Amino acid sequence: MAGIKHGAPQVPTPLRVMMYFESTSGWFNTTGDEKTHEVLPALNEVIASWKENGSELLGTFDRDILTAGAAGSAGYHACFLYNIPDLQTVADMTHSFRATGLDKYFRLEAVIGRPFFLLEN
Repeated sequence: MAGIKHGAPQVPTPLRVMMYFESTSGWFNTTGDEKTHEVLPALNEVIASWKENGSELLGTFDRDILTAGAAGSAGYHACFLYNIPDLQTVADMTHSFRATGLDKYFRLEAVIGRPFFLLEN
């Protein structure tokens, strides 16, 4: 049986990016009033701004059905899957958490990949 032969993976345009999202101790140590009136509006504003940078949200995944509290060994609560135009835009998106102070409450990590060639063309 002949093996599969292919060259190095090609970096796609746009980039396929998975954003891992985790609540940190800052979130858990914040009052309900602060969450409602300060943190969540800031988070919604940042995520809404991502719609204007050429990124396309493909889907989300939230692990909260069978979990509560800290993210644990998985290291994330939710994932956001995007097509993003370029690497600088990915860096700008992660930096938006630092720039707004949201990194006190949440951790955001980007992983760059590509569509899985056996399932997507």
